[in-house]
Amino acid sequence: MTRQERALENSRIKAERAKNKVINTVTGLMAATYKKKSGSWNISKIAEDLNMDRRTVTKYIKEI
Repeated sequence: MTRQERALENSRIKAERAKNKVINTVTGLMAATYKKKSGSWNISKIAEDLNMDRRTVTKYIKEI
């Protein structure tokens, strides 16, 4: 496997893990703690708790 192929594979795995973290947070038992009174998700709180960027969290919440 070349360096480029290895880098692409590592990036794919990293993205998959991030997506799984967000999905588990949004659909898990503590999901209600991440909801605002308006019913939308508190993206800042999710991002802070998962040590992720807000843009990443937003990206995967939109996919759900």
